[in-house]
Amino acid sequence: MQFNFEDFNGCVDQPFTLQLDDATYPLTLISANKLPNSAALGDREAFSIVFRGEGSVVLEQQIYRMRNDKLGEMDLFIVPIGPDEKGMCYEAVFS
Repeated sequence: MQFNFEDFNGCVDQPFTLQLDDATYPLTLISANKLPNSAALGDREAFSIVFRGEGSVVLEQQIYRMRNDKLGEMDLFIVPIGPDEKGMCYEAVFS
């Protein structure tokens, strides 16, 4: 399934579950943002999404299997972008 901005924008503040080896790691989608100049891509709209994780675990940038009750299962390449006041944040970019 190819996701679009509206799919994720409708899931802001919802939980996602990331599969990490034999364990799961909870993430919360905290934002979805359209990227500037995405009209140059034609029919595809570029956007980014940011997740926040709890605890002291810092995930490496790579593709992870994730699940959300509304969107189902997906594989996303996420990159750590640093902590905020509540936990570590990760970004995925769609272009």
